[in-house]
This record gives sequence, C-alpha cells and structure tokens, in this order.
Amino acid sequence: MSGVAQLMLLFIGAALVNNILLTRFIALCSFFGISNDMHTSIGMSLAVIFVMMMASTATWMFYYFLLKPLGVGEFLYIPAFILVIAALVQFVEMYLRKYSPALYRAMGIYLPLITTNCAVLAAATEAVKPGFFKMGIAYNFTLGENLIYTLGVSCGYGFALLSFTAMRERLELAQVPEWLKGSPMAFITAGLLTLGYIGLGSLFGL
Repeated sequence: MSGVAQLMLLFIGAALVNNILLTRFIALCSFFGISNDMHTSIGMSLAVIFVMMMASTATWMFYYFLLKPLGVGEFLYIPAFILVIAALVQFVEMYLRKYSPALYRAMGIYLPLITTNCAVLAAATEAVKPGFFKMGIAYNFTLGENLIYTLGVSCGYGFALLSFTAMRERLELAQVPEWLKGSPMAFITAGLLTLGYIGLGSLFGL
C-alpha cells in the first residue's frame, strides 16, 4: 500500500470509523451541551480543529524532544501535555486578541473552553501512546502522520457535532411525545447516529 493510501486510511479511520464522539464517547459534554444551535456548533467545531492541530503538534515535539530524552515520558506525559495545551491556548488567545480582533470575537468563548475539552488531550496522547481501542499497541506516529491523524480526529468531531445538531433542530419541528422531548430524544438520536458510524468500519474494511 502506498504512503498516500495509508495516510488516507489514517484520516478516514480517525474521522469516521473511530470517531472520537460517537464510537469512543470522548468529549460528550460538549456534544450534548452545545448541539442545540447550529451557529454555536459551527464555532465550536472550528475552534476544536484549530486548537487541536496546534496542540497536537506542540505536544508531539515536547514529548520527543524533551520528555523522552530525559526518560520521564512514561509517567509525566499527561500532566505535561495538560500544561502545554493550557499554555498554548492562552498564548493563542492573547495573540488573536491583539493582532486579529475580528477572529478573536468570532471564536468568542469557544477558544478558552477548548482547554478543558478532553478530545484535545486524547488526540495528543494517542500520537505517542497506545490508542483507546488498541491498548498495548503504541502508534508512534511521525510528525506528518500525527498531523493527518489529528486533522481526522478534529474533522470527525466537527462532522459528528454538526450532523447531530442538524438532527436535533429537525426533531424540534417533529411531532414527538412530550415525555421524549429534550434529553431523552437527544440520547436516542445519538444512539442511532452511533450505529451508523460503527457500520462504517465494515464499509471500509477497518
């Protein structure tokens, strides 16, 4: 298999087959919390893609150029990654506030909220440690593979969030029993959407 084909499978697997929201159930707080409005979901999706790409690159370099050479990567990578992600988000926020006020206002509250989004930490750690569904098998991504994988994870997050939001907005206009409105119908819809994502594994042979 060519390198390009492998990268494409890596992207598809991260975005669809092993979707971080619907097949691995990470970052569900934001999934259910902000999926009531399409505008809010779009803002959150763009913020996750932007911050996740930068954070994953920074933590990959921090791990391989500092933690691993010092021999402390095995037990310090999680607190170190949290500090790196939090610091990076703060620097990005300060930079945008000073040099790009329009973009800063467009992202609004979503940018600082990304600091506590567990999907960002999950994508960063999987580049250097075993994955959620592949316990005991380290990915050991190169920097290029890490960027493709992170792009797939973040795009999968956005696609799942936007599709779920669209379904919830459509259901607001449907004739649903009163006792199913709100959270019960949201959980049922998420479950049905999850079944579709799980079926993609057989479609792509993954």
